[in-house]
Amino acid sequence: MKKRRKILFALCYLSYTAIYIARLNLSIASPALKSAEILSAQQYGILGGAFSVVYAAGRLLNGILSDRRQPWSMISAGLLAAGISNVFFSFFPPFAGLFLLWCANAFAQSMLWSSVLCTISVLYDPQEAREKNSVMVTSVATGNILGILINLYLIEHCGLRWAFILPGALTLLLGAISLCSLRPVQVPFSENADMHESIFQLLRSRETRTILLPAVSHGIIKDNVTLWMAVFFVDSFAIDLEQSSYFILLIPIIGFLGRASYPLFFRHCGQHEHRVSLGAFAVCAVCASVLCLRGITPMIAMFCLSLIYAAVSLANTSFLSVYPTRYAQSGNMASVSGLMDFSAYLGAGAASFLYGQVVDRFGYSPMFASWTVLSVISGGILFQLLKKTDP
Repeated sequence: MKKRRKILFALCYLSYTAIYIARLNLSIASPALKSAEILSAQQYGILGGAFSVVYAAGRLLNGILSDRRQPWSMISAGLLAAGISNVFFSFFPPFAGLFLLWCANAFAQSMLWSSVLCTISVLYDPQEAREKNSVMVTSVATGNILGILINLYLIEHCGLRWAFILPGALTLLLGAISLCSLRPVQVPFSENADMHESIFQLLRSRETRTILLPAVSHGIIKDNVTLWMAVFFVDSFAIDLEQSSYFILLIPIIGFLGRASYPLFFRHCGQHEHRVSLGAFAVCAVCASVLCLRGITPMIAMFCLSLIYAAVSLANTSFLSVYPTRYAQSGNMASVSGLMDFSAYLGAGAASFLYGQVVDRFGYSPMFASWTVLSVISGGILFQLLKKTDP
C-alpha cells in the first residue's frame, strides 16, 4: 500500500509538472515567434491573457466538478486535451487558430489541481496530506525549471515547432497512464454530502470574500513574471534568447526553493498561512519598486524577479494548497481551491491583456509599478485579517 501511494503521488507530481512544461513553452518561444512574425507583442499579450482568463473560469467550474467527479476522470481528460492542443499548436495556424488552441490548452490544464488535492486527501491522513500538498506544489517550480531547459533546447536544436510537439506528447503519455492507474483512487463524496456548501454559500463568508483580493494580486504578479520574463530580458538588455536563459533560469530555481521552504516559514509564522503571505507581499513590494528604477543591470533585474517569484510562490501555496484544507471536512476543498485559483487567474488574465498594450507603448516600468501597488494593498488586507483572527 505504501509503495502504491508513492507511485500514485509521483504520477500526480509528474503530471502537474508536465502541464507547466506545456504552458511555459509559449513564454520561452515568444522571442522566436516574434522574430518569425508568427506573433506580435500585442498578440502574445492576448494569448497570455486569454490563457489566464480561460484557466480562471475552468478552475472555478472544474473545482466544483472535482467535488463530485472521481479524480482519475478529471486528471486524465485534462492531460489528454492539453496534449492534443499543444501538438496542433505546433502547426502555427492563423492567429484565430492559435487563440482557440491556447484557450483549449488553458481549460484542459485547469482540470488537474483540485483533483490532485482530492487524490492526496484519499491517499493520506489529514495531517500528512497537508505536508504532501506543500510538496506537491513544488511541481509548479519544477515544471517551470524543466520548461525553460527543455523548451530552450528544443528551440535551439530541434526547431520552434518541437517546443509544442514534445510537451504535447508528454502530456498525452501521462494522460494515458493516469487513465489506467488512478481509477482505484475513489473519493467518498457521500460522507460529506450533508455539510457540503454551494459556491454561493461559500462566498457569504466575509473572510472568504476578503481573501479574494490578495489572491487576485498574487496571481497577477506570479503569472506575469513567467509570461514576460524571457521577452523582458531580450527587449530591455539587448541580449539574445540563449544569453537570456542564464537569467531567466534562476527565477524558477529560486521559486522552487521558496516553495520547498514553505513548511519552515509556515512553522515560523505560527502555522498561519496569512502571515506567510503578508511577508511575501512585503518582499514583492520592495523588489518591484527596484525594477521601476532606470539603469538597473541584468543581474539586479534577475535578482529582483527571482525574489518576487519566490515570494509569490509562497503566497501561492498559502492560497491554493493550505487555505483550502480548512474546508476539507465539509467536502469543499476542491471548490475553495478552484475559487482561489479562479480569482488569481482572472486577475492575471485581465492584467496580461493590459500589460500587452502598456509594454508596447511605455515599456515595462508601469507593469512593475502596478505590482508594487498591488503588494502594498494586499499586505494591508492581510494585516487587517490577522488583527481580527489573532488572539
